[in-house]
Amino acid sequence: MKYLRNDKSIEIHGSGDKQKLLNIGYYHGYKGYRYYKRPSNTLNYKSFNELIAVYNFDANLKTLFYPWVMQIETALKGRILEEIVSETNSDDFNVIYHQLLNNYKSFSTTGKSYRDLKSKQTAEKRFKDALKQRLELKDRINKMQTQAYGHGNKIAAHYLSNDKAIPIWGIFELMTLGEFGHFVACLNVSCRRKISANLGFVHKDDTNGLLPQRIIFTITDLRNAIAHNDVVFDTRFQGSDINTQISAVLENETGIKGIDFQSITDYVILIAFVLKRIQIPKREITRFVRDFVSEVEHLKTEIPANLFNKIILTSNHDKIEQLLTFL
Repeated sequence: MKYLRNDKSIEIHGSGDKQKLLNIGYYHGYKGYRYYKRPSNTLNYKSFNELIAVYNFDANLKTLFYPWVMQIETALKGRILEEIVSETNSDDFNVIYHQLLNNYKSFSTTGKSYRDLKSKQTAEKRFKDALKQRLELKDRINKMQTQAYGHGNKIAAHYLSNDKAIPIWGIFELMTLGEFGHFVACLNVSCRRKISANLGFVHKDDTNGLLPQRIIFTITDLRNAIAHNDVVFDTRFQGSDINTQISAVLENETGIKGIDFQSITDYVILIAFVLKRIQIPKREITRFVRDFVSEVEHLKTEIPANLFNKIILTSNHDKIEQLLTFL
């Protein structure tokens, strides 16, 4: 507390502030919320209550997002499960692995000609990377089953103890969202296109059926940040650049411009868009969006305008209004 007062010029005093600081933790609390996106972009708090307001805003966002992100994960797994079982008429992973998880074949260089050696080497690398991804997926799933059995998972125990293979629906239950994204990425183009169509994506926007997996990976970063209680309000949780296809599709479908996932508002748009595609009732999606608006409005009353404008970009209001119109 003395350090915050003397070195950071933050007003903090009394047993109440002491308990708040203990509850949020210095490193998780102050160190995590002292900047927006990167340490060089500091949030110049005048009082500890302002920092607490941002901390609470972030915590409330995680509470708001979590059930909807889990709903999306469950719904996507269910729809993709239905498609792959329908395609193979089997719930055996090995059958699915050989019939559908063979995207690497589309990168085969056999019988193809190339304009120069560099082009051929690039193509060969793509094939090798795709095949490696498929092999790694199988290793992940085997390891996942071993760990699940060792931890006493009921699904794994039921099948493996009776010398039976875990069916694909059971494997999906064991998968994290990130592992699920890698599974979808290994599906062949034909299967991915059908999944994309079943989710209501327009073919011209997703000719290679890559949109579902890209959405899964984008939401995975947010889901993991929520699960590990990391900071989410400034989207610092992004693991890598988000594919521009997602932004383009969202802009085309919703009419909202400037979706670049540099603000948490764009994740609200993505979640609402996917919820609409999995046919969640409009009133529930609208409630989710309005709950987000309420959190933003509450934050506005808790901190000075200069801080608020750093955290909530000026485009937020127009984007939310357009999103509600879309819904």
